[in-house]
Amino acid sequence: MSTTELTREDLATVSPAWWAAAVLTIVLLAVTFAVEPGLFIDQAIGGLVYGMVLVLVTLGLSLILGLMGIVNFAHGAFFMLGAYLSYSVVVTLGLPFWAALILAPLIVGVVGVVLEITVLRYLYGSDPIVSLLATFGLTMMIEEVIRAYWGTAPLEISRPAVLTRGTDLGVTTVPTYRLFLVGVAVVTIVAVYLLISRTDFGLTVRAGVQDGEMTEFVGVNLPVRFTAMFFLGAALAGFAGVLYSAETGMRTTMGETFVILAFVVVVVGGIGSLFGSVVSGILIGVSAYLTPVVLTALAEVTNQPWLALQIRDLVPYLVMILILLYRPRGLFGEEGFLE
Repeated sequence: MSTTELTREDLATVSPAWWAAAVLTIVLLAVTFAVEPGLFIDQAIGGLVYGMVLVLVTLGLSLILGLMGIVNFAHGAFFMLGAYLSYSVVVTLGLPFWAALILAPLIVGVVGVVLEITVLRYLYGSDPIVSLLATFGLTMMIEEVIRAYWGTAPLEISRPAVLTRGTDLGVTTVPTYRLFLVGVAVVTIVAVYLLISRTDFGLTVRAGVQDGEMTEFVGVNLPVRFTAMFFLGAALAGFAGVLYSAETGMRTTMGETFVILAFVVVVVGGIGSLFGSVVSGILIGVSAYLTPVVLTALAEVTNQPWLALQIRDLVPYLVMILILLYRPRGLFGEEGFLE
């Protein structure tokens, strides 16, 4: 899983307009912090939390796409399934939230393995549109099962008491759970990176993607390793679902919302780049939360109320358009990937 880094030559080709836009962005952020420091910090952390959830969802998607060539549209359904399974673990079974953090992702991973063995294994090497259509059908099936079993009403679970408190940061108080989520996400990202880049398992999977016949010739059981990789990707999506739903609750539309955002993150970061997914997830999350705050502060400073536009849901797509205008393959994408 190599990445194409931004080189000095790339930076040298950036037009003055882009540099001016970067300077303007920094100035606007500074003005916003001066006007509303508490709100700025609060929304920045909220954006970081949102971005980390996007990263966790996208990590699994990026692993499956970048290493296995499968465009897995069912990833959003895995995310939603993890959220709803946490409700059953905590509410139905009466187990603590910590148990849900372990059990729900494992169950989602097993579901992913079943789907990989029965459906997706036969699509390796095929046109990406075939896997996209197949996983879209699987998404519809999983979502209907969720609606049939858990219903369509929003659900919630309770968090441990230690995570319901607030942490004083001086200019504002941040929910402790948000800091917990960021910390867990960082540990998970580092662990996945080490697994893929520093272990025999990750190296043999990457070798199998490059030359499957030669890798199997030296005794590596690629089907088993690909299945294990799919388990990891699905479990990561379920893990993100548990973490996110503990703060916001569960809704039957969360899967389709996050799978679209996950593909946006992959495109912005660059298809095939794990590092790019991390950078773009954080960039999109923080941008989505800070942009309305910046516009509100700008409206206050200039006395122009019409500037206070609430465009949070639009920001990820604006970021994608701007990045692709400058770098069509994404920030760290591999040129020609999947062509």
